[in-house]
Amino acid sequence: MTSIKKPHQKEFKSILPAKNVTAPKNDSLRSLRRYRCNGGVLIEVLIALFIFMSSSVYLLSSEIKTRVLLQATLKLQDEQTQQLNTTRLAHTQDNIEQRWEDMAVFGIPVITP
Repeated sequence: MTSIKKPHQKEFKSILPAKNVTAPKNDSLRSLRRYRCNGGVLIEVLIALFIFMSSSVYLLSSEIKTRVLLQATLKLQDEQTQQLNTTRLAHTQDNIEQRWEDMAVFGIPVITP
């Protein structure tokens, strides 16, 4: 049994005996562990790449949709403006056809009090 004692504490004795830990001396086991870890890293990199690509594609497609929507809105606004201008112009014009001969026959209009 090994005693474990810290300053200003009572002495405790451990139940388990102390063991010396030694590293395995077989190099092939270490190399297998190293190659096994590289596969996990590759999968992590592929997942990160997939997330990056999918978010980039999503942002690009939403930007394209936004531009198409803006163009459609501007086109619709232009068509409505042209229709309103045509309607307003139709209200300002009379349906009576006026000619200079009418002025000669009827004379210049005069306001009488």
